[in-house]
Amino acid sequence: MPAYLVRSIDSHQIVGLFSADHPRSLAHSVQEWTERDHCEYVELPSGGLVWAGSAVRVPMCPGIERDTDWSLPELPFTSATLSETWLNVLYGYAPGLRWTKFRARKAAQSTSAKLPEPVRSAQIIPLRRPGA
Repeated sequence: MPAYLVRSIDSHQIVGLFSADHPRSLAHSVQEWTERDHCEYVELPSGGLVWAGSAVRVPMCPGIERDTDWSLPELPFTSATLSETWLNVLYGYAPGLRWTKFRARKAAQSTSAKLPEPVRSAQIIPLRRPGA
């Protein structure tokens, strides 16, 4: 499954690193955090997020679902770094790097649109009950 780096189009600030099987799935994941129409993405080459120093054990808290305290420990991202291939993309050293904008979503149709005028006058046909 490919990994993607997503950034804002205007400021080029990083939105996040995402893994998705298709750009449509990626769009849904990005939409959970921000407006995807304001973002663009690039597919990352092989690489990843690595902990060069000490890291936490995984699973971090076995059996947390049986505990009454649902506070999760903080992930140690301060000791993590990206692989060299991902850093090359991040710093713009990757040759042929092309960012792709998400496809614009269809605008929601307004229900306040003016109704069409009738072509001719309506005719009322009186109905009678049977046996009346």
